[in-house]
Amino acid sequence: MQIAVLSDLHLGKKNKLDQFARNPGAEERLYKLLNYLEGQVDKIILLGDIFETMRRGFNSPTKEIKQILTCYPEFAKKIQNKSKYMLIYGNHDEAAGKVLGAPEMFKVKDGNTNILFFHGHQVDKLVLGFWARNFWKQACWTGGWLEKFGLDITRGGNYRSKEKALGDLWPVGSFEKACVAYGKKMGCDVVVTGHSHHPMKAEIWDSLFLNSGTRVAGRQDFLILDTNSHQYEVYKEHSFDSCSDEDQPTECAGGEGE
Repeated sequence: MQIAVLSDLHLGKKNKLDQFARNPGAEERLYKLLNYLEGQVDKIILLGDIFETMRRGFNSPTKEIKQILTCYPEFAKKIQNKSKYMLIYGNHDEAAGKVLGAPEMFKVKDGNTNILFFHGHQVDKLVLGFWARNFWKQACWTGGWLEKFGLDITRGGNYRSKEKALGDLWPVGSFEKACVAYGKKMGCDVVVTGHSHHPMKAEIWDSLFLNSGTRVAGRQDFLILDTNSHQYEVYKEHSFDSCSDEDQPTECAGGEGE
């Protein structure tokens, strides 16, 4: 089986909170990649945080995802193809489980190799601690309100993360090790996550860790896994595209909730 893995699109409602839409050409590049992958691989796994619901204001997460789907109709149509796409929910889009039937994780067995796909937020309690994890959730919600009033909270951080990803400046840390330990408890020796936005392939203990990176800030990260040949490759963009603050998307139909 050949599997492509993408994660952390953080799709919004094509307003100024939608970091994906704020990068000109990002949507077109996404569809170009998906169209290509549909003809090349057996399964495309969307590994969590595909939708952004933490920065939703007073909308319910369920309503937020439904509105986001109306803003990205071509993407909504694609993920209905259950034979080709598998959507797994992350911490920013847990409601995808209820709205779209997305599971928390997916396990593949190929011969003696067991591969576990999960977003990665499951280890936050161990890595960050209970209070830090809940503070982060509140900070995301508050940051959304601040950005509504013009204060850019996440854009600079996304670009700094992109520079580090392109420069291979992310070392193996507590998150990666915790994910491998989590996978071992599930009986898996290959662990595939998103969540950290750090595209990576690393041997940790006697396991292989893979991270699919992100698509925000003009990023082009994804993974290709070939379970027959046991080849696991990380792909990421090798150019740095700037985005002018003048390139602000207009809010789509079905935009802000009450």
